[in-house]
Amino acid sequence: RRAAKAETRRAVEAAQRKLSEYIYYPPEAVARGLEGEVRLILAVADDGSITAVTVALSSGHAILDKAAVRAAWSMGKVNWAHSRELILPVIFRLE
Repeated sequence: RRAAKAETRRAVEAAQRKLSEYIYYPPEAVARGLEGEVRLILAVADDGSITAVTVALSSGHAILDKAAVRAAWSMGKVNWAHSRELILPVIFRLE
């Protein structure tokens, strides 16, 4: 049970690292000082390709939610993920 939890955590961390290559903080959101966390649910096929992206928990800002969904689709595959569903937190923070 603990091993499965650790594996899931590793899959999420790996997905967050890959997502960081594609995430794009919309300039309009930066200009307006918008921050937030979006939780996405990724549906994953046997070959690791992403078949669906759903916003499970909104950041409260549609512009950030859309940026997170766009980045998730851009990843294409998460073939290290062994589960059919991955809950992926996407955090938008201004430095």
